[in-house]
Amino acid sequence: MIRSKALGFILATLTAACSAQVGGDDPQGRHLVPPRWWESASAIVRVSINPDTEGSQGKRPQFPIDPAKAGPILDDYKARGVSAIEIFAPYHGGRSFGGLDSIDRFNLNPKVGTMEDFRALVRLIHSKGMAVISFDNLGYSSSEAPEFLKAADDVRAGRDTAEARRFLWADRADAPPPAPDYDKFFMVRPRHLPGGYDPVKGEFWEYSERAGKYFWTKWGGPNLSGKFVRVPQYNWRSEEFQQYAERVVRFWMDTGLDGMIIDAVNWYVGHTWEQDRHRITDVIRSYGNAYMQPEGGGAFHEDPVAWITEGGWNSVQDYGLGIFWEKDSLVVQQAIDSGDPRPIERALLAYHDRVVAGGGVMYVATEAHARSKDPERQRLAWAVSALAGNMVGVSPGGVLEDKEICRLLNMKAAHPAFYNISTRRHIPTGADDKHYAFLRTAKDGSQRVLVVMNFQSTPQTVQVDMSGVAGETLVDPTSGESLVRRNPFPVELPAYGYRFYHVK
Repeated sequence: MIRSKALGFILATLTAACSAQVGGDDPQGRHLVPPRWWESASAIVRVSINPDTEGSQGKRPQFPIDPAKAGPILDDYKARGVSAIEIFAPYHGGRSFGGLDSIDRFNLNPKVGTMEDFRALVRLIHSKGMAVISFDNLGYSSSEAPEFLKAADDVRAGRDTAEARRFLWADRADAPPPAPDYDKFFMVRPRHLPGGYDPVKGEFWEYSERAGKYFWTKWGGPNLSGKFVRVPQYNWRSEEFQQYAERVVRFWMDTGLDGMIIDAVNWYVGHTWEQDRHRITDVIRSYGNAYMQPEGGGAFHEDPVAWITEGGWNSVQDYGLGIFWEKDSLVVQQAIDSGDPRPIERALLAYHDRVVAGGGVMYVATEAHARSKDPERQRLAWAVSALAGNMVGVSPGGVLEDKEICRLLNMKAAHPAFYNISTRRHIPTGADDKHYAFLRTAKDGSQRVLVVMNFQSTPQTVQVDMSGVAGETLVDPTSGESLVRRNPFPVELPAYGYRFYHVK
């Protein structure tokens, strides 16, 4: 009896110690998120906690910060196959670019709530076993931000202050650009602005009445009153600004975030690979189980692998499948329109596969790559992105209302062969100009899944060449039907349909 009690006491003590180690030192609940969650995540839903804002990022319905309202929505997202929540520009921002033009980087919009409310939302998301990341921009502020207004006052008064050094100033409109040797600082300088802006007219010195000088600007949008204004660009050459940027990253990661997407890093003035690591990626990585993505990295036809190996990020967007402002690059859309899927495999080999081999994973905002009013075509586009190994970004509503797409996302999350770090190998068919087949293999070799797709507007029998695939049976995970391997292996598919099989 005594021994039993003693043993029980020891077990209870060990359990309490383990609990303290796992959860007691982790009040944000990060331990409830799967290790390296981005490698197996199926979908991220992109939300905003701020009121509707304007700009190139479009409008998003406001996500409730109240746990009583947020909880049921999160449960619904999880049931639909969503693995993580992406909170767009959570700080107090203006009205441009979805609120990315910061007014106060260290607080929420007072109309939304407090920072403790935000931390409570992070804990709630973790309690559902879901990850939560933010989407931020460290390239500019609002022209109405207190930091910029103080900087303008300091410049007019001739005061050399930290705020003044955060921005770039000139005495005249025709002054040289702040970084004429930009290419020496960063791997790629975008040669044009998305959305049709001209590179010369889009970047210039804008006069500030308040400062009595000109500030450097790349972007513009509505201010709080709805008037179109230019937003001031930060000065990444300033050591003090670099420290400020690092403080911003640490502040938001301290709330319990599981990673960050940093917007348009390749546009930051004076930004270098060394700063990329020292001030952003190494900081995020120090929090452990954290995701990092440089939005726009790879979108200007540079080598995307460098963002992983040089910048220290662990993900980039799959711009190999399409760049939303370049219609000729929309590979998936064109394949569905033409009925010929062959360019998809070439695009994946040239971009996606190289990033994965370099240690990164791929994120894709599928809605920007392929849009169709035809649900069958839309589902096929989503299947290509998801089953090829991309973590897909989705908006509330929309395709998440489609039961077939939700089934697809849940199946992706349940199969290691579909994880974002697994490999893909093209499998020939009797008509590769009409059909697309590939074999997904889990990184640890534990599972192989054959995917077969029909890019035709009519039902098809796809003849899959199995000569390069070992195995005795193929099992349909949806129906449980087991089929004997044959060569060729016939697969009946509806118009724009797809099926996949476990290869046993």
